[in-house]
Amino acid sequence: MKTKWRLALLGALSLMLSACALDPANRSAVPVSNAQLGAFDPAAYYLNLDSQSEEQIFNELELLLLDPELGNNSIKLGLIYAYKKSPVKNPHRAHRLLSEALASERPYPQRGMLVALNDQLYDGLRWQHRFEAQQANKQQQESLLKQQISALRMQLDELTRIEQQLNERN
Repeated sequence: MKTKWRLALLGALSLMLSACALDPANRSAVPVSNAQLGAFDPAAYYLNLDSQSEEQIFNELELLLLDPELGNNSIKLGLIYAYKKSPVKNPHRAHRLLSEALASERPYPQRGMLVALNDQLYDGLRWQHRFEAQQANKQQQESLLKQQISALRMQLDELTRIEQQLNERN
């Protein structure tokens, strides 16, 4: 008797849960990626780069550069250039390629991830340029200080020479 009640309760519970899944209020507001349908999945492609050797990444890069007709070519190139362990890492190219691809009206799966990556690249480049400008400013100041030290040494040598001449006269 207890097993019948348990089965009936389990059946009623599963029926209620399946009905809740059909309710439009419970459906996900964010569309699910079409990766299972064979569409290009940028996140999976980026994660796949981690399992590839440098030679495989070079081969992939060569294939993408030689055949510009491949689908999602600029996104793939941008992801290769953005990947932190990539032997051809180039955040400037990655940012440019992703910006161009995202500027088009073409719908991309996981567009938000691509926008976030592109924003991250932009911030990294901005900080890099700021650091380079500070380094250039620092080198310029060091050069100016060296010139000033050299001029002061020349003045000190001149004053020492004048002092010696005065001592010789006396």
